[in-house]
Amino acid sequence: MLRLVGKKKKQQKRYQRQLEEARKLTFPKMLRLFIKTFALFFGLLLLMTIGISLGLEVFKEWWAQLAVYGVAYVLLQPWLMKDFRPPPPK
Repeated sequence: MLRLVGKKKKQQKRYQRQLEEARKLTFPKMLRLFIKTFALFFGLLLLMTIGISLGLEVFKEWWAQLAVYGVAYVLLQPWLMKDFRPPPPK
């Protein structure tokens, strides 16, 4: 029983260290975040431009564009922030 408690405590400490390390801001992490975000919004811009050229006039409205960007950001936020999350504990 004591070994199990000690093992869990060690795993918890290791997970806390990984969490602290994952949350540190470094230049490569910030650069990857910038590139992913830029790619996401540029891709959405292209899709909305194609939609407008095909006759979807709703994308000319600023509120529709804001809604598309907002929904895409919320849905893809786990992918964008993957570098800042530690691996799940085992």
